[in-house]
Amino acid sequence: MQGKVLQLWTLMNRSQMARGQLVLLFFISIVEVAAGLAVPILTMKLINQISASGFAFTSLLPVIGVLIVQAVLSAVAFYMMRRLGERVVAKLRTEVWEHMLHLRLSYYDAHESGETMSRITQDTNVVKEFVTEQLVSFVSGLFAILGAVVVLLWIDWKMTLLLFIAVPLTIFVTYPLGDKMFDISKANQDELASFGGRLGRILSNIRLVKASQTEQQELAGGKSQIQQLYKFGMREAKIVAILTPLMTLMMMVVLIAIFGYGGSQVATGAITSGELVAIMIYLMQIIMPFTQMATFFTDLQKTLGATERIVEALDETREEQNGLPVPTSARPIHFDNVSLKYNEKYVLNNMTFTIEPNTTTAFVSRSGGGKTTMFSLMERFYDVTSGQILYGDDNIETFDLKEWRALFGYVSQNAPLLNGTIRDNVTYGTPNATEEEMLVALKAAYAYDFVMQLEKRLDTEVGEGGIKLSGGQKQRIAIARAILRNPRILLLDEATSNLDNESERELQLALQALTEKRITIIIAHRLSTITNADQILVFEDGRLSGQGAHETLQQTHPYYQQLWANGFLAEK
Repeated sequence: MQGKVLQLWTLMNRSQMARGQLVLLFFISIVEVAAGLAVPILTMKLINQISASGFAFTSLLPVIGVLIVQAVLSAVAFYMMRRLGERVVAKLRTEVWEHMLHLRLSYYDAHESGETMSRITQDTNVVKEFVTEQLVSFVSGLFAILGAVVVLLWIDWKMTLLLFIAVPLTIFVTYPLGDKMFDISKANQDELASFGGRLGRILSNIRLVKASQTEQQELAGGKSQIQQLYKFGMREAKIVAILTPLMTLMMMVVLIAIFGYGGSQVATGAITSGELVAIMIYLMQIIMPFTQMATFFTDLQKTLGATERIVEALDETREEQNGLPVPTSARPIHFDNVSLKYNEKYVLNNMTFTIEPNTTTAFVSRSGGGKTTMFSLMERFYDVTSGQILYGDDNIETFDLKEWRALFGYVSQNAPLLNGTIRDNVTYGTPNATEEEMLVALKAAYAYDFVMQLEKRLDTEVGEGGIKLSGGQKQRIAIARAILRNPRILLLDEATSNLDNESERELQLALQALTEKRITIIIAHRLSTITNADQILVFEDGRLSGQGAHETLQQTHPYYQQLWANGFLAEK
């Protein structure tokens, strides 16, 4: 328990919590508590004065004045607490978001996007609610309890000792329930994150769901997780249902015992009626925060669970950003005995080849042969298991990551587009590009004509994933984005797969101009694309089995001949 609380405190410090503001907040809360503690004493004097000399309105003024001060301080403390909490969660979310953006791609291979979103939004919100609604009120409640106990000891120490009966009983009841609440809360948050992952996965592929008629299947899966969340909620409710009434019961029993004892003390003249009223008010000041501790206790367990999930994410290894400057001149890319192990299985084995500057290289294999994986290695999305990838004479892992990835332009078969306008998508990654440069890129990608025919032209919304555009239109926008980037190394992963024959011929001319004076690496099944390459690399089962020109490989390489014969390399 202590280690988990320390973890929470460390997390709050990581959010650069304003300690000066927190100290001021606690000071205001203490002053508010002091004002609250003064009210029963003033009330006691008021009642004793009324008993002795009768009622006078002016005697109420001190009590009213202190109550007004207490109300003002309470309002100020509440606002400052919310401000502090919102600031903490904003900085915490910023840190988590920044950290997530720089995590290795392998993290996202192992975690659904909905789960990641849950850590950024839901888990940080749990921390915020605890800070804003529970933390300071708990601390001020402790001060109120301690202050009231001190004053009660001064008024009647025997009566005060009755209160301490409830303390060991409360600890005995709450402590064993704490670990159970923590486990339930963490499991509930994990399940909620998993449910968020399901929602993100299904809603982003809703067309596939409808086309496959799997609504009932997905409904059943969602119902199962919702039912599990319901069970976690009910288990949590059972603990709260036991904890809160039990604490209230214990305090009420003690309260009744004190009232009975106090009444007898007034009857015997040991204390005045004013002192009894003051004691009753102090008891209420003790009981109210004491009973609220049940809520604090359960919220603390939830927060500790959320904290553990956030810290787990923040402890994930980030991509190394800093490094040497990338050479300004073009250099060859050399795979030196490169192997990659993924999920305990080697997907690339002892790859050795060189791609010279200002040349075009085609990667050829069946699907799953490791072609796209090598793109990922070149862009440093993954680290090689053994061997090295050199740019010139330098290992690419030694370069500054931002500078290195700035060398690349990548067009994939899926042509991913972000929800926004055509302008947003073309300039994504090059926000400082001019209008003229953007139009030149669209013309080079043969996208200019269809864009200009749209009602809003560049400001046309493409929809989520580019759903409002055809496959060929999305491909052209993605190619225009790569052209605008003006990369030194161009990666084309089936970049013309969604184009018709006429569009492909036009785009091939554009790509020929684009590939000049840069390294171009192509993954393609179309013969027209492959035959223009300076070299073709053939891969079998994660190994390089041949390289050369199309005519040479067609005559000498059995696997390449097999690909040709089986239609993997097509004329169109």
